[in-house]
Amino acid sequence: MALILLLVSVFTVQANNFKSKKGHFFENVQSQISGTVYDNNGSVLPGANIIEKGTTNGVQSDFDGNFTITVSQPNATLVVSYIGFRSKEVAVNGQTNLNITLEEDTAALDEVIVIGYGTQSKRDLTGAVSTLKAEGIVSIPTQSLQDAFQGKIAGVQVTPQNGRPGSQPVVRVRGVGTLNNASPLYVVDGLLLDDISFLPPENVQSLQVLKDASATAIYGSRGANGVIVVTTKNGSSDSSGIYARSYYGVQTVVDKIGMANATEFATLANESATNEGRAPIFADPSQFGEGFNWEDWLIQDGAPIQSHYISASGSSEKSNYFVSANYFKQDGLIRRSDFERVSFRVANEYFISDKVTAGQNLNLTFTDSQEEGEGRGVNSLINLTLQADPTLEPYNPDGTFTNTSINGGTVNPAASVAFNNNENKSFRATGNAYLKFDFLKNFNFKTSLGIDYFRGERKFFIPAHFVTPIQMLQDSRLTVSRGQHNNWLNENLLQYKNSIGEHNFDLLAGITFQEFTSENLSGTRLNLPASQLNPSPDLLYLNAGETEGQTNSNDSFSWGILSYLARANYRYKDRYLFTATFRRDGSSRFSSKNRWGNFPSVAGGWVISNEPFMKTDAISYLKLRGSWGIIGNDKIDTGAAFPTVASNLNAVFGQNQSIYPGAALVELANEELKWEETEQVDVGLEFGFFNNHLSAEVDWYRRETSDILVRVPIPNSVGVPIAPVVNAAAVVNKGFEFNLNWNSDTPEFKYNIGLNLTTVDNEVLSLGGGLEEIFAGGVRNIGSSTRTIVGQEIGAFYGWKQEGIFQDQEEINSSAIRGGEQPGDIKIVDINEDGIINDDDKTTLGSPIPDIYYGLNFSANFKNFDFSLNIDGQAGNKVLYSRTAERGFAIFNYEKFFLDRWTGPGTSNTEPRITEAGHNYAVLDRFLEDGDFVRLRNIQIGYTLPLESSVFNRIRFYVSATNLLTITDYPGYTPQIGGESVIANGIDNGTYPVGSVSTLGVEISF
Repeated sequence: MALILLLVSVFTVQANNFKSKKGHFFENVQSQISGTVYDNNGSVLPGANIIEKGTTNGVQSDFDGNFTITVSQPNATLVVSYIGFRSKEVAVNGQTNLNITLEEDTAALDEVIVIGYGTQSKRDLTGAVSTLKAEGIVSIPTQSLQDAFQGKIAGVQVTPQNGRPGSQPVVRVRGVGTLNNASPLYVVDGLLLDDISFLPPENVQSLQVLKDASATAIYGSRGANGVIVVTTKNGSSDSSGIYARSYYGVQTVVDKIGMANATEFATLANESATNEGRAPIFADPSQFGEGFNWEDWLIQDGAPIQSHYISASGSSEKSNYFVSANYFKQDGLIRRSDFERVSFRVANEYFISDKVTAGQNLNLTFTDSQEEGEGRGVNSLINLTLQADPTLEPYNPDGTFTNTSINGGTVNPAASVAFNNNENKSFRATGNAYLKFDFLKNFNFKTSLGIDYFRGERKFFIPAHFVTPIQMLQDSRLTVSRGQHNNWLNENLLQYKNSIGEHNFDLLAGITFQEFTSENLSGTRLNLPASQLNPSPDLLYLNAGETEGQTNSNDSFSWGILSYLARANYRYKDRYLFTATFRRDGSSRFSSKNRWGNFPSVAGGWVISNEPFMKTDAISYLKLRGSWGIIGNDKIDTGAAFPTVASNLNAVFGQNQSIYPGAALVELANEELKWEETEQVDVGLEFGFFNNHLSAEVDWYRRETSDILVRVPIPNSVGVPIAPVVNAAAVVNKGFEFNLNWNSDTPEFKYNIGLNLTTVDNEVLSLGGGLEEIFAGGVRNIGSSTRTIVGQEIGAFYGWKQEGIFQDQEEINSSAIRGGEQPGDIKIVDINEDGIINDDDKTTLGSPIPDIYYGLNFSANFKNFDFSLNIDGQAGNKVLYSRTAERGFAIFNYEKFFLDRWTGPGTSNTEPRITEAGHNYAVLDRFLEDGDFVRLRNIQIGYTLPLESSVFNRIRFYVSATNLLTITDYPGYTPQIGGESVIANGIDNGTYPVGSVSTLGVEISF
């Protein structure tokens, strides 16, 4: 913070000195003007900038607000500016003495913020709400809106789930407050959604993140993980015209992992075989040279990314409209991971009368994506390829696929890609329609109906093929699956707004209904006539296959919720603020015994700067606010409260030993199941200095979630295999949020610097129900990697600590061991000092939840040029580099750091000898890496053409670079490792690389 203030101060002084010095170079002047600069209270403004318009001729007012400037002509225009005030142009018109008054710039405080079921002036907010405008969203070339606000909002952590095109990142608001789904609720134009993958960033006007109970309790049972309110663009008189935006870019992987080359691999493979008691595999490792670089084959550097967007908007006295279309295509950095999306949007508003308004909006989205198959996905392809034998190439001289497992390695990745045709298509329609009535002067009523319809189809075809005995398919196979989801929402809201003297009221009451249904259907058949690598789509239908051996499945579920809500906002004398909110939800997810939940909140604010005793030039704005409330989380399995009976449990019995269909109870009902509840306390302080050109917000928060739904163990004698879900656990998150912003608005140069920082302290308070620990994060060949227990973070890594390498047999004999260790193996810390290494010596090794995450954002405009820069980062978390830890009993390629292995006494005390799986491969702290990073997220330079045209309003060209530089010690593609499961997070099992993107774009408005 101090560094930012220092930079701003130095820059301002230097800029002002530059302006003052430039004034000395003017000659042949014709007029001298004197004057005084005042604020709107009549106080003088020392240090105000006075510049002759269209020149660099300028001076500053002195301590008494006085100035003298020599201008080039008597009819010159002066541009007067001062920090915290609106710039003003003053025509000289032959005058020689001027008294100039500047108006305070309060636009930021008077900004209208979209909150739950309404809007409110930022000055009147009692809750913790952060805002991001359209210009801060579209700077990142991405199809994901969440990617666009990474590092730009305090309290919000955005982590790529797997990095592949079309995937949606994991978003966490103020930590992880549940053992279940911890994603926030999204509200798009009033429609409540669980994801916003359909929404192009270009269609967004603004978004608000509601973080504390005062802001989120209006959403009751779904507000516990935070609420992100998205407002899309609509037509208005201010936005009439046509706007087009297009960019094209290329993607590269800046930091590759760097695997051993062929000679290095053969050397290490020979050592591994020898250490395992076998003969060396390769006679002469040096004969292979560099060999084949499978990582270069895997990564498609230069993969294009492009987006083309156009919108048209307009208005009249009776209506307005907005229509847009977007085409987005991103080729994957990894083979067979391309993504394509086409989106359309139309929005209309009709002013039926002075009292009645109607409107609607509709979004249509079509997507098409590819995925490497064999049921393993793109992340598995990454692992297969990086582990591949570099002494072999993908193809034999005759064009057939190489047997890459000939030396004990993996299947051929090239064949895996070629023989798997996996395509996903989807269609989604979202939108709503509303009708609003104004009546009895201060009342209005609004009713709306929203829809969200999704239909997805996946076709996965594998032709019959043979590469090796472990990579073959005797019968071609086609799997077709379809899913359909319907979500509708009806809201009815009554609002009363009035001012009586210095008392201001805003009251809201409403009732809402929402229902969600889903159905999935899938089937598989064998021996289709299509046998080529890229079969005709006309042949890919289930009826083309044989019925023998076919499989099918069909399932469905639904749930509904009825809600009553109310909110009261009160403001007195523009100093004292009060908000009370209440929501009552009834959900079919729970039994009738506990179907209803109540979610209240209260909040207050004190605008101290409006008090008579706080009238000072030093502080222009100061507000203290605080809130308390209870919100809920209903993101659990739909049938968790009800008994589950499984069918197809067939049995053979009777005299004829016939097969009889059967069914059995596999999960017990729990009628006591109820909402997870989060109690949150927030205290915030908002500052404004230098007439609000320097602003700051500080929040302390504590959110404790109780009655968390978990499965607890039951005795085997009950005879039910699935543990029931109960309300048992509790988790607390607490920390601070900081926002610091500086903006300068002068005629020639405008700039803004913003810094946000969030701390998170996560702790499990209880698990309950006899459940002492939850193991998760299974890693192939080594088992669970995380453990959730009381007193630690959710999903903390759990394993052994390494304290060196056994150098000789004597050291082994004098140390605690697991059994079977040899010189060169890892030495494990004997935590309990009992002389034996076993599971009792495992301990917590770190948390995947960062202690701190932050962002730095800078933007500037100089004449026709603009520049922006975004930096984000995090610290204090660990990542399990499991791709190395999970080595099995096979000959896989090695990362470069394996070359530092132990080869004899004294050669290494960190890297063990080369072996296959076994003792040296387990959940050890040697495989845990710091997840700290600082990333230059985006840098952009633009130029707007100076136009005097009746056709074009604006033409702007820009170049940008995204993910240009990442400072980290992490050895994988990215230290940002996400996952929807909060108890199995931060595990790098072949994470998709985050590419650096260079783009060239243009924006045109008519």
